[in-house]
Amino acid sequence: MEQTQTHDEPTEKRKRAAKKKNELPFLLQMLFLVALVFFLRTFVLGTVYVKGSSMEPNFHHGDLIFVNKLATSITSPKQGEIVICRLNTDGQKENIIKRVIGLPGDVIDIVWNGDSENVEYSLYVNDILLDEPYIKETMMNTGDLDYPYTVPEGSYFVMGDNRNASTDSRRASVGAIQKKDLAGKVIFRLYPFDGFGIIS
Repeated sequence: MEQTQTHDEPTEKRKRAAKKKNELPFLLQMLFLVALVFFLRTFVLGTVYVKGSSMEPNFHHGDLIFVNKLATSITSPKQGEIVICRLNTDGQKENIIKRVIGLPGDVIDIVWNGDSENVEYSLYVNDILLDEPYIKETMMNTGDLDYPYTVPEGSYFVMGDNRNASTDSRRASVGAIQKKDLAGKVIFRLYPFDGFGIIS
């Protein structure tokens, strides 16, 4: 006599229920992961492409950098750190990369070397000559501010490392950057690969 195999219906139901139970935690994990990535990208970490030559020789056009967004909102930037600043000039919004030179209350002075043929300027912060091994070349323009200049409370004086090709706090149109307009601290270079690594 030919026998037919029958399925135990309660067993099948239990299997389907167990499968659904296993699928739910996976979906929850995926949702949590997506939410975490969104939170980190929005509030903690971000990537920025460098535009222009104002930070040469240390950053070049096309460099891809990692920015810690929390670093400038929950702590205060230090002199020498590289930051991303939000600018809103004549209704045009843009992010620029600069180096922090002066902290709130610091007195910035840019002093001519006195040579009429080879005009160069030195940078002083609180009457101390700033040692700047990172700049591309000696500064040859002061912008349009009056010096000595006192950095307002809650603001930061920023400059590009390529002093002679940088629009920065030396310009009244930019001025000192308020803390709320600091979008983050540059912490890592992702590209180009020969420059890959932590930004000290």
